Amino acid sequence: MGGAERAERKRRQQEAAARRQQPQAASQRQDGGGRRVVTAVAAVVVVLLAVVVGVGVWLQQRDTPEEPPDAIPVTPPAAGYAVESQGGAIVAGERGAPVTIDVYEDFLCPGCAELEDRDGDRLAQAAAGGQARVRYHPIALLDEESEPPGYSTLAAGASHCAAAAGIFPTLHTSLFAEQPTQGEPGWTRPQIVALGRQLGAGDGFARCVRGDAVEQQVTVATQQARQRIAALRGDGLVGTPTVLVDGKLADPGDSEWLDRALGTAER
Repeated sequence: MGGAERAERKRRQQEAAARRQQPQAASQRQDGGGRRVVTAVAAVVVVLLAVVVGVGVWLQQRDTPEEPPDAIPVTPPAAGYAVESQGGAIVAGERGAPVTIDVYEDFLCPGCAELEDRDGDRLAQAAAGGQARVRYHPIALLDEESEPPGYSTLAAGASHCAAAAGIFPTLHTSLFAEQPTQGEPGWTRPQIVALGRQLGAGDGFARCVRGDAVEQQVTVATQQARQRIAALRGDGLVGTPTVLVDGKLADPGDSEWLDRALGTAER
């Protein structure tokens, strides 16, 4: 074989080898590109999953209400005083006190909580010191404003049970200091029973709160209060807080009404 033939043969072998390598190189390029595509898609999927999970957690937190405390915090009154139940009223102070103040209140009424916050200490002190006879009338006008309905009746009934158990002053201030928000859950029967036990009440308080008799008493007292308040107002409107001083309507929105009632107003 001559030199020219050998050179031609070598050239053909090199070309054949080059053709065999080209598909492999193309395959490698294709595989590499495929891996890059798969990796990119996987990254996008991970990001989308993280977004979906994050949104789900946010929605769950947004729609889940804040859990209330397990127990009703205790708020002591400014002064202790003895009470007795008289029909639908819980009466504090001496029979011969110079002035009689009636307070119609609903434990779910924001205005009642404001009145208690502003004047509750002075009413307690006046009852304890003999300056006034205070008749508290716990009634239930706002039963439909709690979830589930019925907190106003439950709390009003519990206040009568507290009067019998000797713990009314502290239960009264505690329920108003930690008043539930309208439209949301109120304190439950077990929580009120637990508060009574914390204040030293015995099993009689628990049986009273769990029974139906005291709630029926509240229903009757509420009907009577509606009639009395409507008659005094003359316009048929009934609301809480309603305050009477010696049987006459007072304006609880007036910051000086109690000074005038107690005779301590500046002249």
